[in-house]
Amino acid sequence: MRIRELNRKLQDFLRPKRLALGRFLWDRKGNSSFLWFLFNKEKPRLELKKIKHNNLIKGENIKSILFIRNDGKIGDMIINTLMFREIKKAYPQIKIGVVTRGANRQVIANNPYVDKIYNYSKSNGELKSLANEIASEKYDLLIDFSEMLRVKQMKFINLCKAGINMGLNKADWSLFDVSVEYTRMDQHITHRYKEYLKILGIKNPDLSYDIHLSEENLKFGIEFRERIKEKKLICINPYGASKYRTLNKEKIKEIVEVVLKEEDTAVTFVYSPDKLVELKKIVEEMDSKRVYLNENISSIMDTASIIKISDFIITPDTSVVHLGVALDKRMAAIYRSDEGSEELNSVVWGANSAKVKQIYAKSNLGENEEADVNKFEVEEIELIKKGISK
Repeated sequence: MRIRELNRKLQDFLRPKRLALGRFLWDRKGNSSFLWFLFNKEKPRLELKKIKHNNLIKGENIKSILFIRNDGKIGDMIINTLMFREIKKAYPQIKIGVVTRGANRQVIANNPYVDKIYNYSKSNGELKSLANEIASEKYDLLIDFSEMLRVKQMKFINLCKAGINMGLNKADWSLFDVSVEYTRMDQHITHRYKEYLKILGIKNPDLSYDIHLSEENLKFGIEFRERIKEKKLICINPYGASKYRTLNKEKIKEIVEVVLKEEDTAVTFVYSPDKLVELKKIVEEMDSKRVYLNENISSIMDTASIIKISDFIITPDTSVVHLGVALDKRMAAIYRSDEGSEELNSVVWGANSAKVKQIYAKSNLGENEEADVNKFEVEEIELIKKGISK
């Protein structure tokens, strides 16, 4: 633990220095490359004039837009779908490309508003090759959503050589021509995306998001539902991004017990493949004929298929919350209390749907403790399921 703590402190110390160096190297556009700067010290650093329009797409004759969504966060990508759709509805001829990685590619693989998907890599060589490929396609506009750019991201954006770069609160950057000035970090994330769309010239957008399942995806869910004789199916996602955001075995059993009090109701689960063995053991201990586990879930789209055929969803994970909202499902979304936190996770990444009720786990934090999502009463789920909220 002491070595880990020392390493954390060292990284905290070095991080701002790495970022400062990275910005020195890559916060520039056009001819103001690092080599140009190095061998032309007598010349001032090129400062680009910021572009401002009420309608950036029309004002700059934008024909192609590249979205940088390389963080691998599924929930973020699901919400981002509103931007792809609203741009295409207003400007059907615009080419939309998305840089992404991991499971996020699956989220937009069937999206009719996305024209091309690029795979982001951690390999420097592969990233440079990807940036060169993108540069050759000459995108008119690149849109990045990062609150803080890492050095590798700075370099990648620089090398993509888009005509215009657009970023969040980047007014003092030379790499970005358009800055989305946004400080309301206490509002739902869709309000932030609305500001991006406003600059592009899209007013009063539909802020709902969607997920597009293939015929194969739909078949996966339908065939599983046909095995279940009960009238209602409740889907539980026990897992979050950390152990503090994950339902423990005791809480899972409590929830199932409460849910199955209602006759003609069955329970199933969604999970990431690495959790299957653990979840099978929990299900076996329940010894209930009304608990069904699909052991073939292998992707986020399989999860989406199970959620689609379910009548009610219970989850502590915001990715599944946003997936359920995209599929217009009723849900009990379990959030840790924001008490003592500056992130306001339950607000910024809240459900944003009238069909979803949020449950807040009590914090009860001691010094150096992290809030546990299991600190709530399962009876709240039953009240929500019946359409009653406290």
